[in-house]
Amino acid sequence: MPELPEVETIRRDLSRLIMGRKILDIATDSPKQVQPSLVEVKKATVGAKIKKIERRAKLLQIFLSNGKILAVHLKLTGRLLVRKRDAPKDDWQHITIVLSGNKELRFADLRKFGWIRLIKDKKELEKLLSEFGPEPLDSLDLKKFKAILASSGRPVKIVLMDQKKISGVGNIYANDALFLAKIDPRRPAKKITEKEVKKLYQALEKVLKAGIKFRGASDQYYLDALGRKGSYQDHFLTYGREGKKCFDCGGEIKRIKIGGRGTFFCPKCQK
Repeated sequence: MPELPEVETIRRDLSRLIMGRKILDIATDSPKQVQPSLVEVKKATVGAKIKKIERRAKLLQIFLSNGKILAVHLKLTGRLLVRKRDAPKDDWQHITIVLSGNKELRFADLRKFGWIRLIKDKKELEKLLSEFGPEPLDSLDLKKFKAILASSGRPVKIVLMDQKKISGVGNIYANDALFLAKIDPRRPAKKITEKEVKKLYQALEKVLKAGIKFRGASDQYYLDALGRKGSYQDHFLTYGREGKKCFDCGGEIKRIKIGGRGTFFCPKCQK
């Protein structure tokens, strides 16, 4: 699933590529992905201009000139692609938003879990965003981070990925942050020492900033808004490196499951 760095990369791309363009039409062959319905979304958005694009956690928000908002969640395999109208159809393209200036915004999604949802006003948007916890690189400060970890006996990796606790962090960046902080992902969050909490907070910021710098990780389905791969996968610290040597001690990276998710760590370095 695209995480904070991937979705932020797309937000920046879209802000550069489609800001100010008018929505001319919307079509789909997967009606369940356009909410509440294609008819309602078209009625509320066709003719409006794209005013700005924001991101909260893994959720994109496209603000329109008429006050309406389109919320977009990519889920596991979603892609948002900006193309010329006569460009060949993209793989798994299921929603097409026709824009002025001979452009299309295409939602491609192999698994079809992602969605585009009409948000009628800012009050409705605030309700939706209230489901997310504070966000690294923004509203999550060290004091809040410490309190979040101290409040849970669950494995620290699970807490990092809980969107209601901390928003935007997924499997890739949780694995790598825990490696940098030298913390075993299985340890109960409330057992993390004050010194370790600070190290983990700094590590989380570092890996997320690196993810943004390298335009996301394209180890599976993720592409940016122009259909290009990111390169953070070339800089993974532990994620996806099962059986390979630890960069710090030379030991072997192990893979286990925590909360049903593949978890990669160095047993020698991470205690």
